[in-house]
Amino acid sequence: MESLVELSQEILTGGLKPTELVEKTLERIGRVNPEVNAFITVLEEHARLEASKAEKEIAEGRYRGPLHGIPVSVKDIVFIGGVRCTAGSKILAQHVAPYDATVTRRLKEAGAVIVGTNNLHEFASGVTSINPHYGPVRNPWNTRFIAGGSSGGSAAAVAAGLSTVSIGTDTSGSVRIPASLCGVVGLKPSFGRVSKHGVIPLSWSLDHVGILAGTVADAAVTLKAVAGYDPEDEYSVYAEVPDYPSLLEKDVEGLKVCLLGGMGPVDAEVLSAFKRFVRVLEGLGMTVDEVEFEYAGRVRECWAPIRLGEAAAFHDEWLRSRRGEYGPDVLSMLERGGRYTAVDYVKAVRLRHMIRGGVLRILDQYHAIVSPTTPLTAVEIGVTESEIDGKNIDIYSALTSQTILHNIIGIPSISIPAGLSSRGLPIGVQIAGRLYDEVTILRIAHQAARKMGTPSLRL
Repeated sequence: MESLVELSQEILTGGLKPTELVEKTLERIGRVNPEVNAFITVLEEHARLEASKAEKEIAEGRYRGPLHGIPVSVKDIVFIGGVRCTAGSKILAQHVAPYDATVTRRLKEAGAVIVGTNNLHEFASGVTSINPHYGPVRNPWNTRFIAGGSSGGSAAAVAAGLSTVSIGTDTSGSVRIPASLCGVVGLKPSFGRVSKHGVIPLSWSLDHVGILAGTVADAAVTLKAVAGYDPEDEYSVYAEVPDYPSLLEKDVEGLKVCLLGGMGPVDAEVLSAFKRFVRVLEGLGMTVDEVEFEYAGRVRECWAPIRLGEAAAFHDEWLRSRRGEYGPDVLSMLERGGRYTAVDYVKAVRLRHMIRGGVLRILDQYHAIVSPTTPLTAVEIGVTESEIDGKNIDIYSALTSQTILHNIIGIPSISIPAGLSSRGLPIGVQIAGRLYDEVTILRIAHQAARKMGTPSLRL
């Protein structure tokens, strides 16, 4: 599928009709989705009606912008009023969303055509998207491998050309991890930048709404449409929403970026791709330093009581009354969360402030922090451990080792493709920046991605 930006230009100039585009998308979903299992619900009738509406509006000169008539999808944890929203669970298998989430409403106001809801790890509580109730999401690059998670269906849909962009959520890396493993762009904006109203929570203070896209420019267009203050979201932040797409070409020469030491082992092929990425940044005129981070070994100590404890609190009633309806891995994590005490939680919150201060002090000296997105590429479905640098590490800990820091602090972070492994699986690299300065990381990502190129998937 062409990029959102390319498709929108064709629609604007009359070379492509929204009805044609949506029909091709639905045909492709029907053909490819059985292989990748990226969707839980496909909204064929709704999508055709909305495409016709968009086509009529555009013909009458009421063009709403680059998302008008463009097929998009949302993770099946984001409310679409009147549409089933399962959160990938058995418990909510028949749950119908009572209203549109704010992010859904803003997509609709921009003229986007929502073609369906994407499969995910149950209740967004995992990083593989191996779902016991709706089946595993399969990586479009090799369907024997995981797509990552928890927004695995969103990433797989974009990678397979089943949706131009998808809305996901990111609590521990759940947008960026599947983006890395599926070879697409994954943007986690700053905490509070995009409303969470109408999105089923996992961990209130760590959850972010994010974007999966084929290009950085597509992510920038989508962010401009969905960002902004929302009084319905208690965590929403009143901050100016820049014109992200128009700022992507602003020169990055002279920017200072750093990588944090001690953040964990990285597979040799991933490390090689990351070093190439660093050379690209240097070629663009940026300075890249390695900085020691005093809290590198304490990030998970901070994260676990908060992430697992808040999830256990949200699920408390269901854990008492419907325990048997959870998948075993999600139930295990919720039970772990229930064992943390109030003292554990308060200590984690205090440590969180210390870690946050440490990172913000670094970002006072540097414009961005770079790293591999994940320390390894996708593993085969069912694999629970992987060896990195001679050590066996469980897949959850490995895949989140480079991402959870950004959720703890709430800083913006983006994953972009950085080539393929020797097995033909995507590798991702990550750029994080100052709070509410998505513009800088988008500029760096856009210009670096153009230099590195994007691997092409044929399905």
